Amino acid sequence: MRRIYLSCVLLLLLAVCFQLRAQQPSATSPQQPSATRPDQTPPTAEPTPPVDGSRRVERPPAGFDQPQENARPLTIDEAITLSLKQASVYQQAQFDERLAAEDVKQSRAGFFPQFSVPLTYFGTTPSRYRLEDEPLIYSYVSSSAIHETTALLQATGELDLSGRLRAQLSRSRYLLEAARAGTLIARRALALNTVDAYYALMLARQRRRLAEETLSLAEGFLKVVEGQMQRGEDESEGTDILRARTQVATHRDELEQARAGEAAAMDVLRVLTGTNFSTALDVSRISQDLPTASDFMSYTEEVLKSRPELAQIDAQKRAAQAEASTARRERLPQLGYTVNGGFDAGDFRPLSKYAGGSATVTLTIPIFDFGGSKSRETQARLRAQALDMQREMTVRLLQQEFYTARAAALSALTRIRETETGANEAQRNLMLVFARYRAKKATITDVVDAQAAYAEARLAYFQAIVDYRTARFRLEQNLGQ
Repeated sequence: MRRIYLSCVLLLLLAVCFQLRAQQPSATSPQQPSATRPDQTPPTAEPTPPVDGSRRVERPPAGFDQPQENARPLTIDEAITLSLKQASVYQQAQFDERLAAEDVKQSRAGFFPQFSVPLTYFGTTPSRYRLEDEPLIYSYVSSSAIHETTALLQATGELDLSGRLRAQLSRSRYLLEAARAGTLIARRALALNTVDAYYALMLARQRRRLAEETLSLAEGFLKVVEGQMQRGEDESEGTDILRARTQVATHRDELEQARAGEAAAMDVLRVLTGTNFSTALDVSRISQDLPTASDFMSYTEEVLKSRPELAQIDAQKRAAQAEASTARRERLPQLGYTVNGGFDAGDFRPLSKYAGGSATVTLTIPIFDFGGSKSRETQARLRAQALDMQREMTVRLLQQEFYTARAAALSALTRIRETETGANEAQRNLMLVFARYRAKKATITDVVDAQAAYAEARLAYFQAIVDYRTARFRLEQNLGQ
């Protein structure tokens, strides 16, 4: 009975060992990359989660030293839409636009009369100088009675004979146009920041996956060297295994750095999109919708004329010119009016006796203000001249941005083709070098160099794709698309 019990225990232990061994990846030999495109997922990388057919997303690691909820798929368009809803300079620019719209309403209201109802009671003491048979009279010569009550419906306004109000309205409208252009500028800047953060996360994720693959290759190669030592086939007197262990430690350090870089890039995108820091983000695969050069050269410099930066400067210049006109028209005669209707009575019996209306028209002729209005006019004209210079500088900067983005995109297209070829060649070279090492026709240095060249070639391919997409997005933003 005791033997049967021990046999059952041994069988159970063997079953557990086989189960644990089945869960671990096989590392008897380094995993050689298949002869596929360099952007495909290696066999040792983490599995890709199933997603819908409309978009392919790449799931991040389970977490980097922080608990994470379910991953959230996120495309570039969704990231931009979310970032525009968060508190940012773009939201502040929208408030500035609304403030400018209120200034237009205030300037337009200056053309209409202002209505008010002034209610006044004015009481005086009786005069001490009177005859005995005379009634009580007021003591102030300006008064109409001892108890005087005034209730009027009053309308006051200004007739814009000089054009000052029209100039103020024009200035407010031009400032509103400038604020709208500023909103577009802030929107574009926020979109570009989101694009940079999105593709930075995409590249960081590929760098982390590549680090995992190279670490798996190094660990597998270490197993091969250890097997040769156990079989007594090592002719390097232990130097190969030391070099292999060094490579494993180096690749583990690179993997940790890649994970930290991925976590930092994801945090930046979380801040821009307003995503909870406990939620992982799934970005699109880097190999999705590979770029082409179709109709690329149709972009010309003429599209820079529609940029909001130039529209903002033009609106600010017109506002400065309107401000100069306002200051100049302050030196012209101004015509104001006041219309009253109501009563001004010392006795409410009968009230209709003291009810009526009045109208006052005032013509104000400026004589001398010690040069204040002329100084304001000169100041506005100088501001307009400064904006002309600023526009010229902005045009040159936009031209530089346009041609730089186009050159970067064209260069990235060439790099994509070249690096793809180089990555495929590096894959085949790694396979051949490893086969030669097993046949004792290559050294461990050749294997290490082949692994490094393979990793660098694939990373260069991914970098070229990201560079093209960011440059192309900037180019399309220059076109106002």
